Amino acid sequence: MESRTGFLLAAVGCLALPAGVAAAPQASYYVSPVGSDSNPGTLAAPFRTITKARDVVRTVNHTMSGDIVVTLRAGTYPLDSTITFGPADGGKNGNYVRYVAYNGETPLVTGGKPITGWTIHDPSKNIWKVEGVTSRFRQIYVNNTKAIRARLPNLGANNSANFFRLTKVDTAGKALNIATSVGSSWKNLNKVEMHLMIAWADAVLRLASTTAMGGYTKVKIQPTEENILFNRPYPMLGIAFSSNPPKQQAYYLENALEFLDVAGEWYLDESANTLYYMPRAGEDMTKATVVAPMLEKLVTVAGPNTSNTVGYLAFQGIAFAHSTFMRPSQMGFLDAQAGNYSISSTLQNKQYIGRPSAGVTVINAHHIRLEGNLFSQMAATGLDLVSGTHDNAIVGNVIKDIGGSGITVGKFTVDTATEFHVPYNPADKAEISTRDTIRSNLVTNVTTEIQGAVGIGGGYPRDVVIEHNEVSYMAYSGISVGFGWTKTANAMNNNHINWNHIHHVSQILADGGNIYTLSNQGTSGEIQYNYMHDNSASTWADYWILGIYLDEGSSGMDISHNVSKNSPSTIACNNCGSYTQSDNTGSAASTISGAGIEPAYIGIKTKTLPLAEFNAVAGFVTPAGRNANSTFAAKMRGGRLMFEVPSSEAVRNATLSVYGQDGACVARYAVPGASTGIQSLDFPNAPEGRYFAVLESDKVRYSTPLVKL
Repeated sequence: MESRTGFLLAAVGCLALPAGVAAAPQASYYVSPVGSDSNPGTLAAPFRTITKARDVVRTVNHTMSGDIVVTLRAGTYPLDSTITFGPADGGKNGNYVRYVAYNGETPLVTGGKPITGWTIHDPSKNIWKVEGVTSRFRQIYVNNTKAIRARLPNLGANNSANFFRLTKVDTAGKALNIATSVGSSWKNLNKVEMHLMIAWADAVLRLASTTAMGGYTKVKIQPTEENILFNRPYPMLGIAFSSNPPKQQAYYLENALEFLDVAGEWYLDESANTLYYMPRAGEDMTKATVVAPMLEKLVTVAGPNTSNTVGYLAFQGIAFAHSTFMRPSQMGFLDAQAGNYSISSTLQNKQYIGRPSAGVTVINAHHIRLEGNLFSQMAATGLDLVSGTHDNAIVGNVIKDIGGSGITVGKFTVDTATEFHVPYNPADKAEISTRDTIRSNLVTNVTTEIQGAVGIGGGYPRDVVIEHNEVSYMAYSGISVGFGWTKTANAMNNNHINWNHIHHVSQILADGGNIYTLSNQGTSGEIQYNYMHDNSASTWADYWILGIYLDEGSSGMDISHNVSKNSPSTIACNNCGSYTQSDNTGSAASTISGAGIEPAYIGIKTKTLPLAEFNAVAGFVTPAGRNANSTFAAKMRGGRLMFEVPSSEAVRNATLSVYGQDGACVARYAVPGASTGIQSLDFPNAPEGRYFAVLESDKVRYSTPLVKL
């Protein structure tokens, strides 16, 4: 119902719209999920896609006297393919091309797709379903919470780890024996997986057959996994090494309809293309937002080689989410160490490994800055600086709810055809990840899919700085640097692991450390002023964990002034080289208070992932943390700006702001508390042109498309 036309709202002060960066840029562009790629990319007429903005930047960044800033408005940016940035997309003359979030907003870049059309399947068990699901995925997220792929046994209290144990490893018969009581006959048996915890690593093994043998059930796995598992001497398969009394290794089964028995679990029947889910309390499947990840890589920053690199590119304040990793479903997954998977092995311990994909990948790039971003709900690695990287800064980001490692840097082997004991030291030194900084990041709740991955991992980096991070809640080591098991000189040198806050790590697997190093680290390395607490071996671990663990060949570091509380405090040396140490048994308050995220970034701990919105209504955007109850429309009629105030308590005492195409605020009005319905404003002196209107309160924010006055 229209209220009286001509109701003039009370004017208040008009402030300039924030630009997102302090310095005046050389050029500015805007992107919004409700924009159009036929627009000029201004605040009032933004582009719709990041790729459009990237392509426009390519036309203006050949010579630069200042930064070029692309500002992303709040909302969801769903990707059908990976966004790639190459040498043509970076800055010049020390100036950056920056992709930044609009002030106070968190744009979401997602590789996921929505799953809709839920109907009740079994009312007695409250199981719902969606039919015709032809996509394949290994995770789903319901209202921003990860659902549990149907498993046996179920998780423990508060989703704590819970396993069965093998009854025997039949090496000669290449079988894994389990208790008869677990069962042996499940529909779609070749899609059922055994997740086996083996010392410092985990394995996803697709089942081939089960045979009831009376006192036990013999489980055979598929040939790809079998040819690796039973031909790989390390990690040690069978009765847990050093366990007293002897115990068999822990496992759980996953991905059968028969395992779907508690709220929060899901199962995809690939033979029938039907997805099943048992909602948690409060989840209404007719309204729930359900997302399945589809892309393995959301963003790749990559030069073709070390002579043709990407430089001076920044991403700030953006949420990246919903990457997939399908190798375990297609070929199984046998972690060798630190999340790198075995491709082949011999009984003589000649092993070859591959590297999991990452949601955001950087290769052959320098002066890339990722600051204040959120990496979440990714199936494998969150952020990976693979090789050819130097002088990059990973600062003040949140990395959480990640299947594999949070952050990795540097090559672990030369390539997949090089045996993994061969020290990495390439002739092209530009290939070594050098002078990269990983600082003041929160890395938490990672290794949820690849239990043998790590919080922050380095292959063979040089001059890397890993400082002031908080690393917590993961299945294996907190920070791990080095590979190869060698005392031979290699690419590593002068690596610093200082002032980190590490807690609640190594929560499932064994033979890990709060800080773990491997191989000759060169000279001038440091492990200093780290605060480590509440780390202890899990009841499921094959054997012990350690504090600072210098594994085979580790050398060249000074280890001093570290503090441990309710955590192993010794420096363990397993066939390591020379190092120095001092003052590692104290409890200095200055170390405890100084370790972890620096004050300038402490606010990142409150970052949350925006709920994906795949059906954005043209004409309004709902930023993270606010709720939209209806659309907000505005248009010009007879020289007056007409707009409709939604009938909602949330918009009472709201403010209407009107901006010009250049981003300048031309008018701001206070909307009286009782005003709803269609209202109007006089603009007698407003020039012809395009404008942008925003209606917001402390609870909601609506924004119109272009308004012509």
